[in-house]
Amino acid sequence: MVVKYLDPWKDDLYGKLRGDKADAYVKIIFDEAQVHQADDSYILAAYVTNYQGVVRNFKPENPLTPGLCAIPIYGQEYEIRQKDKDGNWMGVKYQPSKYEKALYENIKVHEGLWMPEGQGIKGEISFMPDGMCATMDTVTIDGMVAANSKTEIVPLTGKLPAYTVAASSFQRKGGGKPYGLSPEERVLFIKKQLCTDLASSGFTTENTLPLLISQMINEHPTEESLIQIYFDTLTACTR
Repeated sequence: MVVKYLDPWKDDLYGKLRGDKADAYVKIIFDEAQVHQADDSYILAAYVTNYQGVVRNFKPENPLTPGLCAIPIYGQEYEIRQKDKDGNWMGVKYQPSKYEKALYENIKVHEGLWMPEGQGIKGEISFMPDGMCATMDTVTIDGMVAANSKTEIVPLTGKLPAYTVAASSFQRKGGGKPYGLSPEERVLFIKKQLCTDLASSGFTTENTLPLLISQMINEHPTEESLIQIYFDTLTACTR
């Protein structure tokens, strides 16, 4: 699976990196970034100056240019939404590569260096395919991660817009956290998240909540269990 760059969507200013890194070599160079923790990953929200091993999802023939991008670093099984042979959206589960998981653990152990309070980082990170790491033990892979993750702490310049970690597991932009909101604001939160996660465009928070829910169900007619988990998660976020 090719690692792809997805252009910024709606009011999210960050592009997204999506794809299974187990079969890919990827290198990201950035001159300012912050790392954010999500449920199953760390997100490097960065101003990227150079990509290697990444292609555009839309118009792949065009070169990638410097700009904002959110790069997930997974530590456990994750899900990517993609279309099946019939054009229906479905969730496909992937395991992080050995190298990616080691990078995740490196960040977890050294959060003070990766996530300095009130500051940013600059440098480069890489992802190595499993084929390269197949015969390596944990110590060797950890050494590769250390050698290929070159970062330094830098002051924040204002180049990075605020980044909101997604509230759902669909790898799409979230609507923010609803803690302390009124009932009306909670409904608005749910509407925003539904509009964000719907594959179809054209839906807004001006639509009724039943319409948005029906559309989500219609987009996943054979995925009752996934939809149930989705709505359970969304409901839990509003409690």
